[in-house]
Amino acid sequence: MRTADFVRAMLATAVATALLAGCTTGTDGSATGTTAPTTTGSIEVFNPCTELPDNVLTKVGLNPATKTVVTDAPEGESSWRVCGWRTPDNLIRVDILSTSHTLDDARRNENLVQKVETTVGSRQALRSYDKSETDGRSCYTSLGAEQGMFEIGASWFEEDGWTRDICEVSSEFAAALDPHLPK
Repeated sequence: MRTADFVRAMLATAVATALLAGCTTGTDGSATGTTAPTTTGSIEVFNPCTELPDNVLTKVGLNPATKTVVTDAPEGESSWRVCGWRTPDNLIRVDILSTSHTLDDARRNENLVQKVETTVGSRQALRSYDKSETDGRSCYTSLGAEQGMFEIGASWFEEDGWTRDICEVSSEFAAALDPHLPK
């Protein structure tokens, strides 16, 4: 049951981010901030579901056999691709969200709270909680990328295993995955 709740929360976050994304205008009518592409052109983003090899997942501490596809259009364009894996001890689930939406979109997203600016490798990054998940169970580390951003979501799978700050865990997985994600 908790897995289903988590998947629903992840999808709600993705949808909320997508709905809040877009071009904003300044008082003079000019576009402000970096925004997701709003043209009708092709939107294809890195696909963590198919483009992260099993040896990379194992190297960063995830069990490839536990893959869960959250959203991955069977073909063609998509502004979101999301898959998740568990750690070998089944205590933590890590979701890799790949999107054309940007860090600025995440910064403006009112559904993300307790936002902390940081860096991962050479990338600007943002750590945050979904406002419906501030109990310490889940945290996101969002990394800037040319395509938009990657979000690395970490969640405690079983309540008994909560031994560390989940934002630290999310940041560690983001750092481990960073070299394997497109800049």
